[in-house]
Amino acid sequence: MRSILLSLFVITLLASCKSQQKGEPLNESEDIQAITEDELLTGKVLGKRKKKMEYVAVKLVVDENTCMKAYTDKDGLYDFLINPSKMKAESYFEFVYKGYAKKQVPYSEITKNGTVTLSIKGDVVTTTDYRIFYEDIRSCKDEL
Repeated sequence: MRSILLSLFVITLLASCKSQQKGEPLNESEDIQAITEDELLTGKVLGKRKKKMEYVAVKLVVDENTCMKAYTDKDGLYDFLINPSKMKAESYFEFVYKGYAKKQVPYSEITKNGTVTLSIKGDVVTTTDYRIFYEDIRSCKDEL
């Protein structure tokens, strides 16, 4: 009896997961237009001796009310799905990792060269500051 109930539970769980993955089909031309305007902006974060840095918290500040977040992977890579028409002249990136100085880079510079090198010189971020920043950017969007 338990095995039957367990089997039914697993089947129900798998069916619900599959139905959530399908999503709504795009029917309106404005939805398609919005998707085609988006661009994938990628970059890399390096540390001392050009080492690829993972788990760097990256925040894209579009304006005072809008931000996006990303974290670097094991190869130091990050990416953002953005609509360039929504970027402002004052839009910028913040890169934060413990033991390195926080770095701000204008959006226009990242679009020219996506590689950013963090420095251990200056006002370095403590573990506590990194955790606070990491938690703070969770309220930012994953895409614009």
